[in-house]
Amino acid sequence: MKKNKNQIPEEFKSIEEIQDFWDEHSTADYWDEMIDVDLRLSPELKAKLELKKLYRLLDFSDRQIELIERKAKQENLNSKQLIQKLILEHV
Repeated sequence: MKKNKNQIPEEFKSIEEIQDFWDEHSTADYWDEMIDVDLRLSPELKAKLELKKLYRLLDFSDRQIELIERKAKQENLNSKQLIQKLILEHV
């Protein structure tokens, strides 16, 4: 990654242009120009992100995740509930 500190463009023409800019620049160099934002997630999206975090924590493969989600659906549970159930059965 280059150590260039060019001014951040006011507007980008495309997603690719944004990607190219940040591929060549470090956000660490622009930290003083960043602003805080208040981000609110829908409960559904928040639940999906928490589930993805759980999958990463447990280091599940894509195939394992697919099997967990299929089994959860069969048992009329969500994936998190199934994982909790299986862990508690073996503790």
